[in-house]
Amino acid sequence: MWNLMLNEDEAMIAESVREYLAAERPLESMRPKAAAIDFASVREGMAKLGWFSIGLPEAVGGAGLSLVEEMLIQRELGRSLVSPSTLSIVLAGHICSLAGDDALAREVVSGERSVGLGLVFPGAAARATRAYAFDWEQASPIVAWTDEGMGLFPAEAFGNVQGDSCIDNSVTMHLGDLALSRATHWISSSAAPLLMRARVMLAAALTGLAEHACTMTVDYARIRQQFGKPIGTFQAVKHRCADMGVRARLAWYQTSLACLKVQAGANDAELQVASALLVAADAAHENGRAGIQMHGGIGFQAECDVHWFMKRAHVYEQLAGGRQAQSQRALAHFATG
Repeated sequence: MWNLMLNEDEAMIAESVREYLAAERPLESMRPKAAAIDFASVREGMAKLGWFSIGLPEAVGGAGLSLVEEMLIQRELGRSLVSPSTLSIVLAGHICSLAGDDALAREVVSGERSVGLGLVFPGAAARATRAYAFDWEQASPIVAWTDEGMGLFPAEAFGNVQGDSCIDNSVTMHLGDLALSRATHWISSSAAPLLMRARVMLAAALTGLAEHACTMTVDYARIRQQFGKPIGTFQAVKHRCADMGVRARLAWYQTSLACLKVQAGANDAELQVASALLVAADAAHENGRAGIQMHGGIGFQAECDVHWFMKRAHVYEQLAGGRQAQSQRALAHFATG
């Protein structure tokens, strides 16, 4: 029997992350006319609270906790639309720790500098490939992966760089050539399940998107008046809100199960991870779309926060490899099973 309910300590971690982000990095800060927030200082605050190192061994300054706690943090970061680079910092810490480079692991998770999150083009060559880097700053390292493994790459390994536009314009995107042979450290998939760890955390972030889009829409349905009544009293609106809640809840349960399966090294871990990404991506996309529609005319405006959730869903889904790739992984499990 797999227990998918949070214990008291886990619930406390999630709540503390949510409260910190609400105070230091509220959604309102993403609006066009909002006062700029120094995300570097927010990132350093996250590091001091141990968010980036919570799953690392105590020997490298981590808390020695598990993927469950990392998943909970990424879920909250997804809810608050925090930069994807926070995930790359966590993964970079694991890469360095597994490679035995404790000094670099401590430096990476200190939060003093950003780490870009790379998306390698399908069919990557053995030595170099075209790649995107999300929220990458010049002179910063990049975390990227292929089916063969995951690596931390120095800025010099990312050449012929040019800026590109992202569907989510709160995220910067650069296109360039990533030299796969120049990794500072590379961890093969056979050595450690870092790819599945990354995919679980991406599923958690997608779940956070779905949950917050649902919460915002339900709150709006309570206050938006039509024909002298809140629109949430109308049956059609109730049903759509209920559908959003069910999608978010299913995404959370499947992601939690996938997380526990990866931790346990279960034979069906890859199937459960692929399933989590499929369910969570669907929930994030559908809830984002429904949230915009339920907000009516203002849902499409930049001043309305709900539109960010659908945009970010596209980014996370592509980082995870896309729904087609997850479907193929799930089907492959049954074909070989």
